[in-house]
Amino acid sequence: NTILCFLRSFEYSQKNAVLVPVAALGVGGMLVYWLRSRHKIKTIEMGDGWWGSGERLLKGREDESIRPFKIETSDKEIEDLHRRLDQARYTPHVEGAAFHYGFNSSYLKKVVSYWRNQFDWHKQVEILNKYPHFHTTIEGIDIHFIHVKPPYVPHGQAVQPLLMVHGWPGSFYEFYKIIPLLTEPAKHGLNEGDVVFEVICPSIPGYGFSEAPHQQGFDSVATARIFHKLMNRLGFKEYYLQGGDWGSRVTTNMAQMLPQSVKGLHLNVVFVGKRGLGRLISIILGAYVPWLVGLSREDARLIYPFMQKSVYDVLRESGYLHIQATKPDTAGCGLNDSPVGLAAYILEKFSTWTDKSFLHKDDGGLESKYSLDELLTNVMIYWVTSSIVSSMRYYKENFSKDPNLSAYNRFAVHVPTGIAAFPQEILHTPRIWAKDVYKNIITYSYMPRGGHFAAFEEPKLLAQDIMQFVRKVEQL
Repeated sequence: NTILCFLRSFEYSQKNAVLVPVAALGVGGMLVYWLRSRHKIKTIEMGDGWWGSGERLLKGREDESIRPFKIETSDKEIEDLHRRLDQARYTPHVEGAAFHYGFNSSYLKKVVSYWRNQFDWHKQVEILNKYPHFHTTIEGIDIHFIHVKPPYVPHGQAVQPLLMVHGWPGSFYEFYKIIPLLTEPAKHGLNEGDVVFEVICPSIPGYGFSEAPHQQGFDSVATARIFHKLMNRLGFKEYYLQGGDWGSRVTTNMAQMLPQSVKGLHLNVVFVGKRGLGRLISIILGAYVPWLVGLSREDARLIYPFMQKSVYDVLRESGYLHIQATKPDTAGCGLNDSPVGLAAYILEKFSTWTDKSFLHKDDGGLESKYSLDELLTNVMIYWVTSSIVSSMRYYKENFSKDPNLSAYNRFAVHVPTGIAAFPQEILHTPRIWAKDVYKNIITYSYMPRGGHFAAFEEPKLLAQDIMQFVRKVEQL
């Protein structure tokens, strides 16, 4: 009997000797899988799309050729503009209103008089054509872009491809002052030539010379996919991205979609849109003990008083957004028909988004940062292409799917990121808040001056910050 018991216990211990390692291996394997899946970067599905007119053609592949393009004008186009400017009707502004009610009509008359009598569109078209323009068809629509290569590259120097994306109510023209600084930095005293770029600036579909989508649903993720396809078509495997306004969201989506293609992401505005109790506590405590919630002294200066800067100012500046996110085509009818209405609507943004204090100036401070030729050239890009309505629809397409613009924040950005925080930007996002989405911030710069249209207003400051960021990434 004792022998029998001994044999049974021996058999049992033998089973254990096999089961315990097997169980341990199983648990260990599950743990490894869990850890690996945790670290697997979640990406936005690239998918595919069709934005052309009618049904997608099944036969034959899309024409992938890259076609040189030139902006042209005609006497007829200018005569039509002049006739409309001559027939404009104005409403007298309220005395002492400055820009508090929107675009001051007395100053608007001066702008229109300049536009009608001195502005030379033929000359501006020549300036626009000084960089090489192209068209290529992607997902059924013609995409417009400029592609500027450095005229001289020192031996052994790597040229970094940089895609720069504009926003609303801007255009590819916003980058005309920064392009020479990036493609010929040594010539402009920016560095010893250790970082040099070739710059690609596309027009978002529905803006300027890019065809408008013919189908519903064209949002920033569709734009991101099209711009990846564009870069791929140009032969780039890896590239840097830069954006502000909608360009910030498009380039962020690009980094969330194909992180392996993005060497670095540089933004001059960040939207994280996180709400909840944690953020509320952080905002309340930050007013008294900013260091406790990870805010710098500079952050505190740019955020507080919070209700004024992040609620009242934003409400005042975002009426257009509600219209464009709901029924853009209605208001768009008037803007597409009246060049004066279009100029007032667009240029008002170049006033208060450049500097909030410009609200108190009779001329909106517009000519303190830009020339009328520059401002009207941007307006003309919308006018001659009849693209104001399709540009406004971009708000509808994005906000109707994602009212807080935060749905994609669950896809963390792991590519190296540089952020330039301009003090007059509509909303300030501290580094600690940006880290909710951007997990690999390499540079975060508090800029000494400047607002929303950074490349247009402060090209040298922005160029220096992009270069500083790229230098650091290249050294990683």
